[in-house]
Amino acid sequence: MTCVVTEFDCGHAGAILDTQLDDLCLRLATASSDGLVKLWNVENAEDPSLICDLAAHAGAVNQVSWAPVGTGAGALLVSAGADGRVFLWGPCQDLQRWQVVHEEDLSRHGEVTAVSWAPLGMGAAYACALSDGNISVTIHQGTVRSGETDVSHRWQSETFAVHKGKVNAVSWSTAVDPHKKGSLAGACLATAGEDGLRVWHIQEVHGRVREEELEHSELKEPVRDVAWKPWDGCGDVLAFAKGKQVGFLRHESDSSGWTLEQPVKLDEEVWKLEWQPMGSQLVATCGEKEYRSLLLKQQLCGKWDVIDVSGATA
Repeated sequence: MTCVVTEFDCGHAGAILDTQLDDLCLRLATASSDGLVKLWNVENAEDPSLICDLAAHAGAVNQVSWAPVGTGAGALLVSAGADGRVFLWGPCQDLQRWQVVHEEDLSRHGEVTAVSWAPLGMGAAYACALSDGNISVTIHQGTVRSGETDVSHRWQSETFAVHKGKVNAVSWSTAVDPHKKGSLAGACLATAGEDGLRVWHIQEVHGRVREEELEHSELKEPVRDVAWKPWDGCGDVLAFAKGKQVGFLRHESDSSGWTLEQPVKLDEEVWKLEWQPMGSQLVATCGEKEYRSLLLKQQLCGKWDVIDVSGATA
């Protein structure tokens, strides 16, 4: 059974647009339409405490994403804003203060609608979804030392055209070639847009992606979110949010194409999806006037149970 541990007032002056826990469940980041990101210490989950406010965006913060533990990037958080800017945040020596360690101005592409860190095996890299139909992929290229103590980090960004209209979400495949660590070549991403769902293979760092053909007509309609299931050694699964349902695409290791499975139909509009580490559970954020989280848990027979956070069956 899934239950609510605590509820607390985040103190935002606008709607909360995204919340993200770090991999160790020690810190929570909340993003709001008021332009702020707030960091919380949730080591004691029943009594969260505010670490600090992160104020750099000139508009709503659409999404935040924590760097995976073990990337070598340390405790980093990336925020994506409606102002077209992306900020990478890291802690100061005083852990109650955080600073911008890297920033990008993507406002020429419109707003940054979503952001997602690449899997651990790829090094420190993240992708941003943009409102003009592009995605931007940024990877850490190393450090440069100037003087005896000053060290600057080098980040390289590439932009790829992936949709004809707004890109709503981007998600990475976690299956990574260990011989290509630190390189984007060979990476796979799924993107959700107003013209449907797409799967992409990055062939080179410099501007080349190959689209994998998806023949299903249902995938040409607007898709709000996509989440690539953590690799389990058997095959790939994409969960996507479309209207009041959660759809699933499966690609077995021994097959040549994707199979569209029976969707899970819900009573409310679905906005966000997030796989849990164990892989057989998916959290869906849905609602119209008020948001709520539903846990989708797959049985061995393939059927999905839908459970709300209070433990009642939806």
